[in-house]
Amino acid sequence: MNVSVTNRDLIKLVKRHNPKYLFVQKGETIVPATIEAIKKMGVVTINFYNDFDWSVVSTIAPWYDYFFTQHAVLLQRLRDELKLKNCFYMAHAAEPLANPFINRKNIYAVSFIGTHNNTIYPNREKYLTAIKDLSLHIWGNEGWLDTPLKDCFHSRSYGDQRFDIYSRSKIVIDINWEHFVTDGVSVRPFEVTASGACLFVDLVKKDILDLYKENKEFVSFSDAEELRAKVKYYLEHDDEREAIARAGYNRTVAEHTYRARLKQLFDTIEHPEKYLTA
Repeated sequence: MNVSVTNRDLIKLVKRHNPKYLFVQKGETIVPATIEAIKKMGVVTINFYNDFDWSVVSTIAPWYDYFFTQHAVLLQRLRDELKLKNCFYMAHAAEPLANPFINRKNIYAVSFIGTHNNTIYPNREKYLTAIKDLSLHIWGNEGWLDTPLKDCFHSRSYGDQRFDIYSRSKIVIDINWEHFVTDGVSVRPFEVTASGACLFVDLVKKDILDLYKENKEFVSFSDAEELRAKVKYYLEHDDEREAIARAGYNRTVAEHTYRARLKQLFDTIEHPEKYLTA
């Protein structure tokens, strides 16, 4: 990627369309001079940075009129250490499937989509091995082929294929990394609940408790033994599992859609003082 060409083309695009807002996701290749030039055109600049690298976040955040992150720890550092008043919390979101429970065909009992890397994700292989005999299905990188879980592995999943997998699954497992900051819920819980599957989460990212109700809208677990026991239980108790899946779906529809996030974003622009303490 030619960074200078990217920045030049972005400025040209803004001049051509004269937008009121420029929304950037991450945007590490956009340099400060480009953001300044766009701001001088009267465009409000917004960044949603859905990663956790402090060295990058602390550099990029001051450039924009409004900077959003789903990491409360990073947000607090931006405010405390850099004294920034343009930084705000915003969680991920998802677009819920329409009526995912009508004529639902759960062809997968338990599903997991994710990378195999024992350095970054030391618990994934351990946890999933504990439930491999409970009709586990895995999609991800080929690293899974060198593990005891190779017979559970399908292939990589591409694009929106994950929604097709989630919408055909009874249970979907979310196993997070335990390194770096321990907050900032990934997009997976939102997409899983939006697809009508029952979400299982390892609770490494504690702020999920502010977004969904534990054991009512998702199922939590803390180790391999608890994961196995709960997966086995909820596979044997369809009504309870489906009630949790429906409650999770309803929560996402009510509070965690892209429409809801856009409302929050524009309300923040109109009334930033409301969110500076959040």
